[in-house]
Amino acid sequence: MITSQDLSAQHITFFPDYRGTNPYQTLLYESLEPAFTAEPGSIEDALSLQAEAPERPHLFHLHWEHAVLIGAGSPRSVEEFLDDLARFRASGGKVVWTIHNLAPHDRQKGAANDDLQAGLCELADILHLHSLHALTAARAELKLPERKIRIIAHHNYEGAYPVYARSTARSELGLSSARRVVLSPGRIAPYKQPVELAEAFLASAGADDRLVFAGEQASNFTLTLPDDDRLVLFEGFATQENVGKLHAAADFVVLPYRASLTSGSAILAATFARSVLGPDMPGLRDVVDPPKSGLIYEDGCLEAALKSALEEDTGVWTERGRHAAEAAAARDRTTLAATWQDVLTSLTKPPFGRYGVG
Repeated sequence: MITSQDLSAQHITFFPDYRGTNPYQTLLYESLEPAFTAEPGSIEDALSLQAEAPERPHLFHLHWEHAVLIGAGSPRSVEEFLDDLARFRASGGKVVWTIHNLAPHDRQKGAANDDLQAGLCELADILHLHSLHALTAARAELKLPERKIRIIAHHNYEGAYPVYARSTARSELGLSSARRVVLSPGRIAPYKQPVELAEAFLASAGADDRLVFAGEQASNFTLTLPDDDRLVLFEGFATQENVGKLHAAADFVVLPYRASLTSGSAILAATFARSVLGPDMPGLRDVVDPPKSGLIYEDGCLEAALKSALEEDTGVWTERGRHAAEAAAARDRTTLAATWQDVLTSLTKPPFGRYGVG
């Protein structure tokens, strides 16, 4: 439960709280301390905190906005949320919206989601995107007021997971005899095309190659794999240790998204010095510099791209991983935090709202 504000720091209420499955928020807000402190909470919590200290703006940072709809599912719930957001701003609060995706991964983008995003474009003081690629894609779908847009890169995951030697990781995961190990990490859901990926892999892989699916299965989705030793499923939420082992064991990571505005999985792979094979989408264009640090394929070309990747020498992918790691190192949290602090301070120091809609 959020308590009264500590007047020695500027407070942020963030929503939703996904720290249990993704260290993105933990790493972001730790990098902003001690000038800013952040706690999870709802827009109602932010309204209460703003009322407690009306003399200065409280910050509400919205991330994956589809979480507003979970459990409600009606346009009225969107209206109520936006009304609360408007009241929060009218009482002096400031709103930052990080646009991670343009549509929910596991559902069709409905009218409620459209209304929510349109309202956020109007009400948010800052519209944050992670790359110019993401901005270009977002502009095609959303009416983004130019004066509100800020581009701050997605930080790397340095220090968030343990690092293992490849031989140790493969031994502990039962993959010691594999020639190639290809990793499909994270939540197993239709938007990552796991069925199509398995089919493409089996069409090209040798007897000693392995494709590893590792993650929790999405609700209302069950991945049924062919009975083939070349396909390996580690089902369930991966611990930090297993995330490190899985990436250490892999030759490369494959991310056959249907859509991706920002790809934390690609940045995580690069942090581990593993390169990515994936489709031509903003989230991967932001991370992959083909062919130097990974491979990008055109829509519908997964099987051909995977076949070509499996035929390449292991050393080629090792070198790509090295280049990916070098690029990921530039996503240093301390460096990026300085930009975040400038943006947030512009909202909380007089004159309030000079960069927003105030």
